[in-house]
Amino acid sequence: MKQPRTLGSSDVFVGFLCLYLLTAGRSAPSGDAVSLWEAAVNLVGRGSFAVDTPWPVNAPVGTGGHYYPVAALLAWLVHVPGALLQRALGAAAPERAPQFVVVTSQLAPLLLGALVPTLFFRLLGRLGFGPRAAALTTLLLGAATPIWVYARRPYSEVLQTVCFLTFLGALLRAGDDAPARGTCLRLGLTLALLVNAKNIYLACVPSAIGYLLWRWGWRAWPATRRAPGARGLTWVILGLAPGLLALGWYNHARWGSVLDSGYGKVTRGFWGEHPLVGLWGLFLSPGKSLFLYAPPALLSLFGIRRLWAHRPQVAVAIALTVGPLVLIYARYLFWSGDWGWGPRYLIFALPALLIPCAELLGPAQLVAHAGRPERARAAFRYWGVWGAVLVAGAAVQAAGNAFYWDDFINISRQAQQAWLGRPDTRGDPLAPYPCFSCFEQVYPVEWLPPMQPIAGHWWLLGHKLRGDDWRVAEADAPWRRYTSLRLDIRASYDAADIDWWPLAASSRAGGGLPVVLLVCACLLGAVPVRPWVRAIRSGDRLTGPPAAARPDPPPG
Repeated sequence: MKQPRTLGSSDVFVGFLCLYLLTAGRSAPSGDAVSLWEAAVNLVGRGSFAVDTPWPVNAPVGTGGHYYPVAALLAWLVHVPGALLQRALGAAAPERAPQFVVVTSQLAPLLLGALVPTLFFRLLGRLGFGPRAAALTTLLLGAATPIWVYARRPYSEVLQTVCFLTFLGALLRAGDDAPARGTCLRLGLTLALLVNAKNIYLACVPSAIGYLLWRWGWRAWPATRRAPGARGLTWVILGLAPGLLALGWYNHARWGSVLDSGYGKVTRGFWGEHPLVGLWGLFLSPGKSLFLYAPPALLSLFGIRRLWAHRPQVAVAIALTVGPLVLIYARYLFWSGDWGWGPRYLIFALPALLIPCAELLGPAQLVAHAGRPERARAAFRYWGVWGAVLVAGAAVQAAGNAFYWDDFINISRQAQQAWLGRPDTRGDPLAPYPCFSCFEQVYPVEWLPPMQPIAGHWWLLGHKLRGDDWRVAEADAPWRRYTSLRLDIRASYDAADIDWWPLAASSRAGGGLPVVLLVCACLLGAVPVRPWVRAIRSGDRLTGPPAAARPDPPPG
């Protein structure tokens, strides 16, 4: 008799790709995404990755008097397939070319977004987590964290997450396989990709070396006079070398120097934040706390002890790679990553931070030797906690997907200036350039509860669905708890629109609604539901290390 198919990586990829396609947006690239998309389009159409729109606003002029993307090489190179598709569609229907940008610019983030939970699921399997723990934790990552939101945006955060997750998996494997040539070479290659996704990840190089030295037993080197990892580190460096060469070439092509990445010019004077304030903002601020935008990260706090007890090497790897980057961003004046959804600069770390969740969701038997009432209560806690975190996280992401984040930020800025006064920006770090992410402009969405973006998106969605005008919406806006003033938000409120592709497609002439319904039905039908159900209902016997670990009680 044929055995039923178990949940595999392809099922995870297809399932989340269908989810992300079904909920895709209809907004053209803006902000940081503009230069990324223009570089890819210009490379395809002109053979040059010079951009027409300088970004950031203080971007320097590069070689030949042109502007170039300050972002890393891979950040815009991943959009080349979308740019090729845009060129083909534009040639077939020139009059509709601008409309195609909404679709083609989302091609890379949608595919990369689906790849994040896929790689995460595979990593959990390699770490020895059973199918239930891997499936439940993967659902939390893909549907209850901002990965869902950033999979719809042509920014570079999802690319960074894919590269960091690949690097973390290769690092853990290299530490266990001491030190195999192929494994070390693959680790170097993943580092090469990571560095070219964003140059700040060069900070991961010493972290990776330190982890490998710890895992390969260099503490015994002075006594044995043998360096067990010297050859392994050589292969890591050889794997990293192509990435460093690509980085040097890219720098020289833009600015005429292999050592000039462009970041120094645009971020000069931006590194003066007190690290404790930055950490406070990233994890505990009312507007940008990681725990508000990714509720599973709060659940992970309860799994750290078990992760350390069962898989200490994983805990150390996460601390050594994620920790330094968090501290670097905590020193950045723009630690919030605005404009964005949640703490944008911590998106890369979400898969790593959710690994402790799998420790809480793994036991096959909720209570092995207990009576029926105890088992029932344990099951209620187990599934209740997981379900509550999933629903809470999905609700946050639904709010984030409902609108492009610019919409509510613009509303909050207009309300802020009418209520709290227009800020004096003459002394901000970017002066005399306009600074859209400086403290004076975005402090309400970061620090003030009346302008909290999650609550603001839900408020805005309710009124847009009812078709209310700005006066009706403003009457019960979140800031009305604190003031009786009527604030004029007409311009920004009228410009906001629900960001979901079926609304645009169904409004077009020529039977748009039937086509939308057909596409949505096909996407829903393509979701591999049965493998997911089998994985969740299966026993969760550990298939890898640590073999001696006893099942833990459920969360709660």
